[in-house]
Amino acid sequence: MPVATLDACVLFQGRLTNLLLHLADANAFEPIWSDDIHSERMRNLHASMGIPIDKIEYRRHEMERAFPAANVPAPLGLVSSIQRLSKTAAQRKDAHVAATAAAAKATVIVTHNIKDFAPQVLSRHGLSKIRPDPFCVDLLARHQGRVLTGIRAHRASLKRTPMSPAAYIGHLADDKLGMRKLALALSPHGGSI
Repeated sequence: MPVATLDACVLFQGRLTNLLLHLADANAFEPIWSDDIHSERMRNLHASMGIPIDKIEYRRHEMERAFPAANVPAPLGLVSSIQRLSKTAAQRKDAHVAATAAAAKATVIVTHNIKDFAPQVLSRHGLSKIRPDPFCVDLLARHQGRVLTGIRAHRASLKRTPMSPAAYIGHLADDKLGMRKLALALSPHGGSI
């Protein structure tokens, strides 16, 4: 099972986080994050969307409860080492994410900010980077049964707007979720979701 560090920019998107956590709950992959990743996510949610801190804290608590082994601290020495190898301010700012991934022995960082992770840092620590959509497509190819189980659970969790399998696939492809490749890959499995 792949071990994947989820960047704050991915956890920032509530709908995407829900999907990924359902896939993790179905054992399609092992999620990893750190207190620093959560802090960044929480600051961004509060500042940009005005979500009250207590609601953000509750969500974090529930994530920690559901995945007690997911929180891996980034060793400060490793963060500093990665910052020294980084070429841009954005790469230095996200050094804690790469350090968390390396400390957890993750194989991949799931992020929208591909440029924030220097190839020389990733190769040194046996890591790669990938956006959420191709990550999920790769999971489907490797662990079809587990991913379909997670997809069914995610679809069932959408209680406010119950969706048929076809509507759910359309929901994935919607701009708000941006999982067009996954939606296309799931199309042949409509009867299974």
